[in-house]
Amino acid sequence: MKFKEIYGQSEIKGKLISATKSGRVPHAQLFTSKEGAMSLPLAIAYAQYLSCTNKQEEDSCGVCSSCRKYELLAHPDLHFTFPFYGDNKTSSNDFIVEFRKTILENPLMSYSDWVEAIVGEGKNLNINIFEIRSIFKRLSLRAYESEYKVLIIWLPEFLKKEGNVLLKLVEEPPDNTIFLFVTENQSEILPTIISRTQILTIPNYNHTEIETYLVENNIIVDSGLARNIAVMAEGNLNKAVKLAGGMESPMFDVFRQWLLNCHAGNMEGIFAFTEKLSEEGKDFFKIFLIYGLHIVRATLLSNHQSANGWLTANENEFVGKLSKFIHIGNAQEIYKAFNDSIFETERYGNVKLIYINLSLKLKNSMKPLNQKAAV
Repeated sequence: MKFKEIYGQSEIKGKLISATKSGRVPHAQLFTSKEGAMSLPLAIAYAQYLSCTNKQEEDSCGVCSSCRKYELLAHPDLHFTFPFYGDNKTSSNDFIVEFRKTILENPLMSYSDWVEAIVGEGKNLNINIFEIRSIFKRLSLRAYESEYKVLIIWLPEFLKKEGNVLLKLVEEPPDNTIFLFVTENQSEILPTIISRTQILTIPNYNHTEIETYLVENNIIVDSGLARNIAVMAEGNLNKAVKLAGGMESPMFDVFRQWLLNCHAGNMEGIFAFTEKLSEEGKDFFKIFLIYGLHIVRATLLSNHQSANGWLTANENEFVGKLSKFIHIGNAQEIYKAFNDSIFETERYGNVKLIYINLSLKLKNSMKPLNQKAAV
């Protein structure tokens, strides 16, 4: 995996390349980010660059023997530790084939994607003491081909207290051994591990970057819809791609008509719309609700120009009118109604019932501050 395959993150790439060229490569680094920032593939690209035998100015060559093996995540000096399930005789190596396949197919892979890939629902993953002991064995061996042995520990927050066993090894590793910890929840990592690493904070993508990614990769061709998704994704590129997969057309017209029906108490329109939404299915309805939260949030912030910078012209106009009916006095209950509906959709999936209940709640909640106001 080359740096050029990692979307954006130019500043971080530059720091990693400069450190490598200068020979100042820390033996233990912590890549910290939120989900969807491509931190894991970035760590892999960095490891490939370190091991490349024909480094280019800003990337690994991609063609040397080392790079070819890294492209398959099968280099003998590249090791992975990650959460998995099983007894105390199970290690990451028992799942390495699935791990390679999943990350190569989806470099944006999240923890939930990984869980789904290996077990579906119902099992708890962790990094057990047997895996920690296996790390000692793997890293005690000499490097086979490269200058560096690299261990990438993905989601070290799953180490728990057993991770203290690693402290001496992380502090004084064998020669030319690099630890790359990749976390999406730094606050859950053992402080004793954090104190032994050099921290590299990887930012989430901004709205423009996500919108551009969706359009340039032909994931979404409508720029207005791409903009909506970028806002809803909240910096998470993985979430943006998933949302895009469930959206075939902009949500605004559908959402506006529904909200007008709720405000007017038009039960005939609400029931007719129920049938239409139920035909679209559970995933569409969930995206519809997430879009609704986006509009509600924009409505509350409508007095601040920066908050509405990512709305289309039609959305912006509607939000301005809607602010008369969604305000500080009822915002909490409306937010709760949407979030409860998302939760219920994920757990139970009765779209018709959830939709009607939400419609009735909004009908009762959307009381104007000025009784003469009209949408």
